[in-house]
Amino acid sequence: MTVRVLSAPWVLPGRPERPGAATPAIADGALALDGGVVVAVGPREAVERRHGPGERVEAVLLPALVNAHLHLELSHMKGRVAGGEGLPAWIALFIASRPQTRPGEAEEAMAMAAEDLRRAGVAAVGDVSNTLASLDPLARAGICGTVFHEVFGFPPERLERLALGARAERARRGPLPPGLRVQESPHAVYSTHRQGLEVLLRAGGSIHLAEDPAERAFVRDGTGPFRRMHEAVGGTDIDALRVRGRSPVAAVAPLLTPRHLAVHCVDLDDEDVSLLARSGATAVLCPRSNGYISGLCPPLGALLSAGIPLAVGTDSLASSPSLSPLAEIARLGREFPMIPAARLLPLAWNGAAVGAPHVGRLTPGPAPGVLAAPLDGDRPRDPFQFLLDRFGAEERPLSWLAPNALEAR
Repeated sequence: MTVRVLSAPWVLPGRPERPGAATPAIADGALALDGGVVVAVGPREAVERRHGPGERVEAVLLPALVNAHLHLELSHMKGRVAGGEGLPAWIALFIASRPQTRPGEAEEAMAMAAEDLRRAGVAAVGDVSNTLASLDPLARAGICGTVFHEVFGFPPERLERLALGARAERARRGPLPPGLRVQESPHAVYSTHRQGLEVLLRAGGSIHLAEDPAERAFVRDGTGPFRRMHEAVGGTDIDALRVRGRSPVAAVAPLLTPRHLAVHCVDLDDEDVSLLARSGATAVLCPRSNGYISGLCPPLGALLSAGIPLAVGTDSLASSPSLSPLAEIARLGREFPMIPAARLLPLAWNGAAVGAPHVGRLTPGPAPGVLAAPLDGDRPRDPFQFLLDRFGAEERPLSWLAPNALEAR
């Protein structure tokens, strides 16, 4: 075994064992690596005593990051859809803009966006796809995780037709690239009829949930912009087919388990937070996208206090300026300045949420991917805040010191 030892002014071990806890930082720390596999992490003196003198890196060392919700296949829509009027209006504009693409444009944009993910330090993703076209660019970029193959439809016959087509496409593709898996998932309560949503959620997966107050109105009493949207496209039997409940969270909470991702979660009341906590589902927060589309922000303090497992995602480039998880964390830091950066950073290390549990923690055994955030002469007293300020808000590129594992699925 050939061990490489790296020492640095700060080493961040990554995600803590308990959701919502602050992650520790090791001052004058070191990391021993065998290729990309972590052999040891701890104070420099202890690691070097066992594994020999280390190579000094003037940086903060940290595990690679997780983008737990994105739509890579929408990368070509960057800058094409105006926000600010709420989710139903944004969806209508998105639908009107989407056909305006040239041949090959979507594929080129996905390839570029996947490389941008790596520059942002991302090793694992929870990608949402209607076509599975994102699998190849993610694989080429060395990214692991889960592609949630999204199925939705309000008339039952449409949902069944799309579900059959999705399964046929997965079968046609054959073996998946190393490190990636596919999970069939629904879209949202306002886009999937009740019986279909129940069937899809039983297998786990991801669901857009509590993203806009209009979603609550549709689920509660069948009114509002989503009702009008269904009627505009000729929807029939809306009341017979729609998901019903006090709120979107209440409607699906009995189906949610620790195997689910509940994405967005901005329109929550106290009972919704309690239901999410009891379900064990991970809430994935996309604050920049929500801010752009509707001006809303997730109730982060309540989610943390409830002990809900959390992660961050960027959503698509149609509603977010970049695919950087640290930029999302920086946005949360600005919205919630009383929450320490050490409690925010773990949201970008939840590899378990996307089927990549080895990503997000520097611990002996796995190959999580190791990053360096260069100090460039700075001597930060708080390495977490330094990361938010320099590599989150400013989106400086991170350096890769060791790759993440790509395990065959």
